[in-house]
Amino acid sequence: MISLFPDVTDKVGAPRTLHVPFKMGRPCGEPFDFDTRKKVLQQLLALALMPAGSRIAYKEDL
Repeated sequence: MISLFPDVTDKVGAPRTLHVPFKMGRPCGEPFDFDTRKKVLQQLLALALMPAGSRIAYKEDL
């Protein structure tokens, strides 16, 4: 799950969560910012391989 609100996501109990610092309504970054969207996708794929309960923060410098 991509989350803009970590506190809410923790209460819901999503099994794996990527917390992102983007604007509401833009969980993958700005429109047409393909570099950022690629980074989000790469981090989501890495998260999918982690055990349930994993929560990571988006890293810009990947």
